[in-house]
Amino acid sequence: MLSLRTEKFPFTTRTTICTDKFLNSSKLAYFRLDINETTERWIITVATKVSRMKRTLAGILSCATLVSSLSLTSTAVSAEATTDTSAGQSEESTTDSSVSGITITGMEGKYSTYYNSHKDAAKPKKEITIYATDYKEGTIDGTSFVNNVSEMTAEQAAVIAPAVEEITQKSGDGFNGIKAFLAEDTDLKTDHYSTLKWKSDKLALKYEFNVEETGLYNLEAIYYPIEGSESKNTVLDIGLKIDGEYPFTAAQDITLDRYWKDEGEITRDNKDNDLRPGQVTYDCWIKYPIKDKEGLYNEPYYFYLEKGKHTMTLEGIRTYGVFHSFTFKNYDELVSYDSIKPTDDELQNTPALSSKNEELGTNTIFLQAEEAAYKTASTLYATYDRTTYMTNPNHPTKQRYNTIGQATWNKATQAITYKFKVENDGYYRFNFKARQNQMRGFFSNRRIYIDGKVPCKELDDVRFIYSADWYNLTPQDENGNDIYVYLTAGEEHELTLEAIPGSIGEVMQRLDDLVLELNQYYRRILMITGPDPDEYKDYFVEKKIPGIQKAFQRIVDSLRAEKASIESLTKKGSEAAALETMCIYLERCIKSPEDIPIMASSIKDSISSISAWMRDYRGQPLELDYIEVATCHEDFASPYGNFFGELAFGFNAFIGSFFEDYTNLSDSSATSLDVWVSLARDQATVVKNLVDNKFNSNPDYNGTQASINLVQGSVLEATLAGKGPEIALFIGGDFPIQLAARGLLVDMTQFKDYELVTKRFAKDAMTLYEYNDGVSTGVYGLPVSQTFPMLFYRTDVLEELGYENPPETWDQLTDMLPTLQRKYLDVGLILPQNISSNTFDSGNTFIMLMLQTGQDIYNEDLYTTDYNSMKTTDIKNVNLTNFMTQDSIRVFEQWTKFYTVFSFDQTFDAFSRFRTGEMPLVVQPYTFYNQLSVAAPEIKGLWDFTLVPGTKQADGTINHAANSAGSGAVIFNKVSNQAAAWDFVKWFTSTDIQVDYGKQIEALMGPMGRFDTANVEALEQLPWSTAEYEKISSQQSYLREVPIIPASYAVTRHINNAFRMVVNDAGNPRYTLMSYNDQIKSEIVRKYQELSSVKK
Repeated sequence: MLSLRTEKFPFTTRTTICTDKFLNSSKLAYFRLDINETTERWIITVATKVSRMKRTLAGILSCATLVSSLSLTSTAVSAEATTDTSAGQSEESTTDSSVSGITITGMEGKYSTYYNSHKDAAKPKKEITIYATDYKEGTIDGTSFVNNVSEMTAEQAAVIAPAVEEITQKSGDGFNGIKAFLAEDTDLKTDHYSTLKWKSDKLALKYEFNVEETGLYNLEAIYYPIEGSESKNTVLDIGLKIDGEYPFTAAQDITLDRYWKDEGEITRDNKDNDLRPGQVTYDCWIKYPIKDKEGLYNEPYYFYLEKGKHTMTLEGIRTYGVFHSFTFKNYDELVSYDSIKPTDDELQNTPALSSKNEELGTNTIFLQAEEAAYKTASTLYATYDRTTYMTNPNHPTKQRYNTIGQATWNKATQAITYKFKVENDGYYRFNFKARQNQMRGFFSNRRIYIDGKVPCKELDDVRFIYSADWYNLTPQDENGNDIYVYLTAGEEHELTLEAIPGSIGEVMQRLDDLVLELNQYYRRILMITGPDPDEYKDYFVEKKIPGIQKAFQRIVDSLRAEKASIESLTKKGSEAAALETMCIYLERCIKSPEDIPIMASSIKDSISSISAWMRDYRGQPLELDYIEVATCHEDFASPYGNFFGELAFGFNAFIGSFFEDYTNLSDSSATSLDVWVSLARDQATVVKNLVDNKFNSNPDYNGTQASINLVQGSVLEATLAGKGPEIALFIGGDFPIQLAARGLLVDMTQFKDYELVTKRFAKDAMTLYEYNDGVSTGVYGLPVSQTFPMLFYRTDVLEELGYENPPETWDQLTDMLPTLQRKYLDVGLILPQNISSNTFDSGNTFIMLMLQTGQDIYNEDLYTTDYNSMKTTDIKNVNLTNFMTQDSIRVFEQWTKFYTVFSFDQTFDAFSRFRTGEMPLVVQPYTFYNQLSVAAPEIKGLWDFTLVPGTKQADGTINHAANSAGSGAVIFNKVSNQAAAWDFVKWFTSTDIQVDYGKQIEALMGPMGRFDTANVEALEQLPWSTAEYEKISSQQSYLREVPIIPASYAVTRHINNAFRMVVNDAGNPRYTLMSYNDQIKSEIVRKYQELSSVKK
């Protein structure tokens, strides 16, 4: 039985045919009739959700039915059955060659690909040592030179001298004890004590060496990181080429270890709360095997070297240190504990420990976990736990730093070292009071070193299981016997715990490759179907991407194998559910390839789920309370408390919470400056520590003291109520101007050294703190932080599309759009999501275009108009803004065309879409770099950033102007000693303090927290590589700021409304902007009249 239903549309007829006999379960087939106006022939489009065979049968039936039922004269219409634009036989012949046969971009550069292609090679025991001073030639900032002083020109020598320095040491007693360091390690047999001091990121050195036996080699570096006034970097990175090429992508930027320590002991403030010490570098010689920092590989990197001569080129990235040597070698295989296990007599003959530790009441050697000797990351600082009275030390209401780790000790290769001594020669075991409550169902892995070496295989991978509670872990062998290590009396020993991927690392390696592959398949599907495919249209994806079904089947098999591996490790079946979900989606695509387009979004979401799961479970979080060292004669302390102890602790904590003031961080007195800080507590504590250590105790400020208080918001309200601060830090948006308009702030131009102080900042930075009251212009703040936009781009995607470089101008960007959009790829521009924003967002496209074409937002009439005498009818006759000029209207039209003509997305997740490659070009604040570096390791080396697109000027130059956003420091009129307050804000915005604050924040939060300082000199000294800093500094030099006025909220709101009227409601750009400009002027007049802050 065949039924026919016809629906009329303006230009097409859509016919629905329903049949049980041919289509099963009443599924619908849709036919669209289009008239070809040139040939006057009907075109029948067939589309259905069922399989192609059923769709073909439905098409035959539809044609027969339509021909017989429609009264069409032969001269008027000739029915021609065809398929949709992207379906049918004719379309198959026009398959896009750009997506025929997919090559996974980036896979060839992955270390896994490199290693797998050479994994069967031998691992020779022969070592190849290259001394740092033996370089053959080098380059510095484009200048080439050879390692021979007699052959250098004077110009070359002048360029080289600041970049590289050879420290010749025949005795080895020179640079910080290189001879002693080499002598400590019996594996190092050399009398070569000369070293090379590397002092520039722009330096590259080439070495020649000979390989006697083909095989895989690890690479070990001996170096001494330099910190202090000589180095700005908190990290030490180098690039490595073998025979002129990077062996794999990760070799472009290899991070070497550097050590950190507490600046001092944990002290307490006047409220009896612990004060966490800052993190400073622990400078020493380091022997480091080059290895993966991303949590995928347990072993150091392997480099494949064939027999014969080779070159090794080292490139400076964030490189400042002294280097001794680089050795290609293979490490000895670890022995099992069974082969070195002591006998029972040897254990019993080790004398019992005589000293008793007061903390636990046991005879064990007690090491507080938070009191480490040194660690490999600045984020490994002391933490606190107040969930139980059994952590040591503890207090129910006061802050006690009693643990280390938590979520900060979770990255592979992060290590913590402790130093201790034993009373007698003999065998000792270790106990760790630990908690791993971050990864449910999984364990966290640690490699344990004793005096720099792993004693046995069992200590190469010690597992800390998941538990919400604290527990003891004593390393044991496979038979459940405690592992003992022989230690000698008198000398200082080192115990090191290093985070490693463990067994899950191998799974993550393979999943990392699969995610990269799936991402690129998704992007290729997107290039064919677009982001919103028609579910009734067959795109023949399997024809356009040959082999996609086989690839999906291989990926399904791999995902299920990895899921089984994970379940074998966790003994649970629910920890990798995201993998099974992906398998279900892919199997549907394999079975019904016509469903691939409508499944693409599900595949994308599943990729995101797997990536998030990998990010969470790639980590190795662990928290330690304390460590015990004991012989076989001592028992370890119990980690568990009793019910009544926990009850009393909880009750005291609850009662105490009513009496503790958690906002006042400093001592305060009647004469101290009252400073409010709008930050999170940890960052505010850094400010407080800087103030205590470098301002309050500084004799240059004549005893002036500052008290730091943590306050979130309500500054304006508190000030109007007479309860505000004397100084406020990190105040942003239009708050400084709103405060100044009400006469609450001190004009900083009155101070004699004001002009000198402003030289610290970008040329136009003070504009954001200027307020004109109709009589004069004052400045009511100093910039503290400043962020501005840059263009981020995916190098791999642009290369696929045939572009070697990102666009420099908006015209070049527009020219690229057809190529991008044919592949359904997008561009992301900054568009304010909050229509009530009080200021223009940094990187607002309209503002950038205005500034790049030399236009100011406001007219000079804004500051000269007598608002008090103005009537409503007068408003139309004043030009307070420049929005009605021809150039402004043209710019407004250019801005809206990105969204009307080119259909740019108004809302999007920049991070996720840039990560997947759907949006290979995005304009974002330059701090977007931090997020990508930390949270998107899988695309490392596949992206870069540069200046925002600019506008070409009449003289041929390109103007990359943009506006910025940030926060500042302000002084309130209520302060009794304005000179002291000025000294404080000068001190806090000075280069040295801004660098200290930036480094301490990064030490606290890691690279994600890199500070966006407004101080130009401080920005240069923060841990950006030279290449990165040059780009950031170049964009900063183009900054032009939009003045903030009391009615800025109306300007931004109405410009956004005008934009949405044009884009969403098809408004005319010229008349829409004109209409909203009138409303802007009305609100400006009303606001100035309300404030009565204009000249009379």
